[in-house]
Amino acid sequence: MTKSYFYSYQSGIPPALAPALVAQIKPYLSTSDISLLSQALIVLALLLQLTPSTTFPEVERYLLSDIYHIAHSPLVSGPALESLLGFFAALVQADNQISTHLVPNLVIAVEKAPKAEASPSNVARCVAQVVKSQQAVAAGAIAEYSKNIKVGACATLMICA
Repeated sequence: MTKSYFYSYQSGIPPALAPALVAQIKPYLSTSDISLLSQALIVLALLLQLTPSTTFPEVERYLLSDIYHIAHSPLVSGPALESLLGFFAALVQADNQISTHLVPNLVIAVEKAPKAEASPSNVARCVAQVVKSQQAVAAGAIAEYSKNIKVGACATLMICA
């Protein structure tokens, strides 16, 4: 239903709509209601796809720091995690240069989080989505974070790949 609403605009989405919706979505970017979080991320991803020039600056300025914290939450799984990955894909497509900031900021957020409130696997999937969406950062991300992999973990990593 959300997609059909946005695609119903015959002459394009009005320029003022994206900033207004971004402001209204901010309260839903929380793990207190995972289904609302999932829908909010879907709406943001659609806005980034349909009106990247007006949506991206608003998302970067007002929402990205909240989304970094959501990304490492162990409460985000299933459809909500898929919505989060879709959001990151749309964000990178809206502005290719953001990917060089996303990867380190995601990693910093999970490293600073208390261990009980952190899901490194969620962040790893988000980083993988960013790299998949912008493959130019792949070599740098691999070089930066592969040095943190322990020698004994290589067998596990090979199986996961």
